[in-house]
Amino acid sequence: MDKSETKMEKKESTKMEATKVATIDEALEKTHFGKFNTQIIVFSGAVLNNVILESVGMSFALPVVSCDLDLSYQEQGILGAICFLGIIISSHFWGLLADTMGRKRIMQPTLFLGFAVTLISSFSVNFTMMVILRFLNGIFISGSSATIYAYMGEFHCEKHRNRAVLYGSFIAAFCAIFFPLIAWVFINQEWEFAVPLLGITYRPWRLFFIVCGLSGLVCGIIFHYLPESPKYLLGANRHDEALEVLRYMHMKNTQSNKKLQNESFEITTLLPDLADVPAVDTQTKTNDKKSLTSICRVIWNQTAPLFMRQHIRKTVLSSAILFTTFFTAHGVYMWFPYILNNINLYVAKYDEPKRLCDILRFAQSSNFTVDGDAEFPVAEKICVTKLEIDTYKHTLSLEFIYVGLLLLVIYANRRFNRIPILFIVLTVCGLCGILSLLVEDPMVSIYLFLIML
Repeated sequence: MDKSETKMEKKESTKMEATKVATIDEALEKTHFGKFNTQIIVFSGAVLNNVILESVGMSFALPVVSCDLDLSYQEQGILGAICFLGIIISSHFWGLLADTMGRKRIMQPTLFLGFAVTLISSFSVNFTMMVILRFLNGIFISGSSATIYAYMGEFHCEKHRNRAVLYGSFIAAFCAIFFPLIAWVFINQEWEFAVPLLGITYRPWRLFFIVCGLSGLVCGIIFHYLPESPKYLLGANRHDEALEVLRYMHMKNTQSNKKLQNESFEITTLLPDLADVPAVDTQTKTNDKKSLTSICRVIWNQTAPLFMRQHIRKTVLSSAILFTTFFTAHGVYMWFPYILNNINLYVAKYDEPKRLCDILRFAQSSNFTVDGDAEFPVAEKICVTKLEIDTYKHTLSLEFIYVGLLLLVIYANRRFNRIPILFIVLTVCGLCGILSLLVEDPMVSIYLFLIML
């Protein structure tokens, strides 16, 4: 009898010890999915929305900015693309810093700096100043855009991670619905005042820039109250801090749940995940990691494997898909309000059907007259001080289509494999893009263009 009782006690003690030791993914699952996760997802969605506002905000202001700063089409193209150039050039660097210094430590300062540069850029006196500041803005935007998905995902176990990322993207998409409305409220105003010190006239598009950057300031302030990623903390050998974050997550997620209120977080030891070893050991090699050669070595060690034999096919394929997606979603979208504005002006004045590209060539060869009785365009340049109301309507339609299709993708993701979904999405988008260039009805062309975007 005594022997059997001893065996039972040993088994129970072994079980209790087993519950106190867990991998980071098992520990995250033990925190449950609740209030804290919702806060992280909403915050991440807001950061993603800030990236969209800052990088794509120029697309609405571009027609008006080009008039105010007297820009050529080439200069408009540079101004539209320069922010993305900053994002592309710096994303690898920010990714490395986020891996070695921490997600929060990189994202919070870049959110504040991004807003500061946006604020200064609203006082730009010429093309050169605007380009330099928008380039710097792109660099700082990249700090959060390159890291926010990792930050959001690392608060979720594998079971919930994909869903969390999709929900964060959905929140960003939903917030983007208000983007055309914000642009309409600010850009289409008629007030202005002189700033003699800078020799500029402060017009609504400059205030629109500041409004686009405000979300970054707000997100930076909110970040002060959020913890560092527990997965990063564990990888950086900050075991106790990682446990503290996990306990806090468990407390937030269970305190309002009657079934889980009395449950305690029993894990006391986290097992290191070999796939998440930090790029540079933050506890050692402190002096070495600051040297340029050390940073270059780390970048090479993290990047080179992607192009080795076992990964090269996936790297090339993923890069091609991402390039196609972002070229369309951001590169082409940058010109979307400009394209819409010209098509709406053409449709309002002419009945002759033309293809999309023909209308744009027609618009570039000579500007449309403001006089409604004129039958032909005049050669003199006419400034655009506000955008056509239909431009905002169609852009709003785009945002609603985007939210609707994203909901469809979230639903499909639960039922089907991701590869067929990706194949269907890219195929439909590609066909709509090609047809939008071939159709001679401008309005049909616009909606095919909308579906593609």
